[in-house]
Parts: sequence; C-alpha cells; structure tokens
Amino acid sequence: MSTSRLRRGWSLSLTTITATVLAMPALASAATPTLITPACAWRLETTPSTANVAFPDSGATYWTTPFTVQDGLQVTVSGSYADARYTSLTVYDSSRSPFMTNGVSSSLPDYLTAPDAGSINPWQQTAVPGGHFTVTLSPNAATGETNTVPLAPAGTRSGRTGYLIYRAYLPADGNPSSIPLPTLTFDQNGTSVTPPVCGSTLSSDPPTTTTTTTTAAAGARVSSAADSAGPQFARGSSGTGGLFPNPDNAYLSEKLTPPTGNTVLVIRGKAPRTPQSNDPIPWPSATSDIRYWSLCDNLAIPPLPVVVNTLPDGSLDYGCRADYRTRLDATGYYTFVVGTEAQRSAIENIPGATFVPFSSAAPTAQHILLFRNLLGGGFEESVQNVPSDNRPASAAAVMKDYYPRSALCSLTILSADGPQACLRSS
Repeated sequence: MSTSRLRRGWSLSLTTITATVLAMPALASAATPTLITPACAWRLETTPSTANVAFPDSGATYWTTPFTVQDGLQVTVSGSYADARYTSLTVYDSSRSPFMTNGVSSSLPDYLTAPDAGSINPWQQTAVPGGHFTVTLSPNAATGETNTVPLAPAGTRSGRTGYLIYRAYLPADGNPSSIPLPTLTFDQNGTSVTPPVCGSTLSSDPPTTTTTTTTAAAGARVSSAADSAGPQFARGSSGTGGLFPNPDNAYLSEKLTPPTGNTVLVIRGKAPRTPQSNDPIPWPSATSDIRYWSLCDNLAIPPLPVVVNTLPDGSLDYGCRADYRTRLDATGYYTFVVGTEAQRSAIENIPGATFVPFSSAAPTAQHILLFRNLLGGGFEESVQNVPSDNRPASAAAVMKDYYPRSALCSLTILSADGPQACLRSS
C-alpha cells in the first residue's frame, strides 16, 4: 500500500473522529453564556476492544475529553495517582498534535507531576498509590510553574477544538476500570463548571478491525525501509500525522505481507530492563532501563487497527506482546515469532519463543509491526535515541544488542536449529 493511500486512510479516520467529538453535546453556563464545557468528562475511551484504531497497544487505555478553546479559559485537573505502570496527561491542539508554549510542554508524565500538600507521588518516592495531584491547563503557562501545562498553542483562536488525553498503561489489577479518572473544572471570568465523568465509553461493540469512530493515541510514522534480507526495523519520520502521539513513546517499525506456507517472521534482540511489577516505582530507576516496551502487529488498512483474532474457545488474541508477556532466554534475549494461529502450537514449543499472530481475518493484507519504548531517553540504547531517518543501520548502530533483528525463516529450520540459524544471514 502506498504512503499516500495510507495517509488518505488516516485522514478519513481522523475526519470521522473530529466529526464525532464536535457533535458531542456541550454545556453552556447560564451565568456566563460564553463558557462552553463538555456535558461530561472523559467521553471517549480507547482500547482495542472498544475502538481499534491508529496502532493501539492492548496494554494501554486512553481517555479523551475534547474541549473548546475560549478567551480566559482555565481548566483544573484534580486526580489521584493510579496504581499502574505508567500514566500521563497530554493536551493536543486542533490538529491532534502535542505542542510547546513559552517553552512548556503540553504533556506531563506521572513522575513529573507534583503532589498536593500532604500527598506523595509514588513515581517520586516509594509510597502506596492514591495520593492527590492538581494540574492546571492555562493559556499563559510559563517555565518554572509547577503542574501547569499550556491549554493551546500561542495565538490559537477562540472556538478551536483542543483535546485532553489521560493515559494509563498496565493497571496493577489488570482492570482499566479501576483507574480513577481525574475531575475537570472549567473556569472563565469567575464562573466554574465541573462536568460529571461520563457513564459510558464511546463504543460497547465487540472489537473489530474496521472500527472508524473513536480517538487514538499512537504516534508512529511507518517506515518503508527494507534490505535484501527482508523487512528490517527502522525509525521513521518524527512527523506524527495527527495520530495523537504520546511524547513519551518512540517506535521502530517494519511492514510486510504475511509469508505463505511454512515461513514465519523471526525477531530477536536483547530485552531492556523494565519494572518487575505494575505498581508505581520511583523514576528514573537504577534497576530499570525503560518504563515499558512491547511489540504489536497491526494492519496497514485504515483505521490501522492492532490484529485481533478470535480463538476456538471464543477468547480474543490481540497482536501485542508487552514486556511482561515476553519469554526471555538465559542471556536476556527475546525471540518473537510472527505466524498464523495454525502455527501457534509449533511456535510455542520452541524454547524461548513468544508467538505473535498475523491476522486471521486479513491474511493477505500488509501488516505493520511496531516496537515501542516508553520513557527510554535516559537509556543509551533506547529507540528514543535513534535518528528518524528510516535506516535500519542507524537503529542498529544506536541500539546495538537491543536492536530487534528480523528475518523470514522456515518454521522447520527455526524449530530444528533455533533463531540464530534464521538470523545468521540477515
């Protein structure tokens, strides 16, 4: 599929998203008619099971509140620190991109969110989750202010749409509904409105690979780089194409059409260290290189869903494998084997191999594999430090043993001789 065709698909999906959020009911204060607020907060919830679009990670949940930029508007976000591997708040402009205003980022990760008086941030000090924080979205955010992020880029006209996204990765109890959603208070000219939290998600339909109405939070630019050994991972352009990118994530990508017959895709590299539990830990950490990493298999068909296969017992197999679901060998290396559900049993019998599915519903469609690193900038071999030049050699030079080398290989050879036999000539 051509890049222009993919971009047209993204545009169609995001046009639908924008139409959806702009059609949502707004609440105008009777005392101050110019104050426009959402009827409820966190109306849009994005997971592969509620809204499968734009490269979602099945380990993450994204809640979105669209809002109207207005002169003098300020939004107060009051919340509790969640019991999860990672959380963040990010404001996006009308083009669905993060931004800087007066040198202040529109994104605030958990470990940089200062606690309220009497509370402790468990990503700053060892503590039980549940302490409180207060963040202000202000049109005049300035460097040095605590817990203040810009409401909109400088010069944004009143009436434009902005978006606030709250992200959570890997809730400790495995249940995203246990994450406490922050309270939002909209203030303008002495009038305040606090919309209630919405009572339902955008969609309760079963997961599908053709969902087109939602928001999303991925930010990868697909690389088309390849060499004679087959597809190879590279970091693409830093442009995000309006896909609500998470500034704390960085991606390598490769794309391919699933091979036929007995051939599978083998991906091998050294695993960076990550937290051993999903409870918050002080960050940065001396015992972890990055906060989270994963490999996800997605379809290159708009709206760019993650692969979802229905298994014989009726359960769903999502095409993501997070760090904690990845087998490692005695030397700390992972071996992903991407194949069909029919090949699963043989693949899982290979020592140290982690099965990743191709799509059962679209076996001949082009797939896009994304290798994510979250909060890895302080780790020299992380994806964050790879130049965005679409060159596998650049990624390999930076990441060294941590680079995910890949090759197409006969499952028979892989089973008999191991992944090194498949990767030897790549």
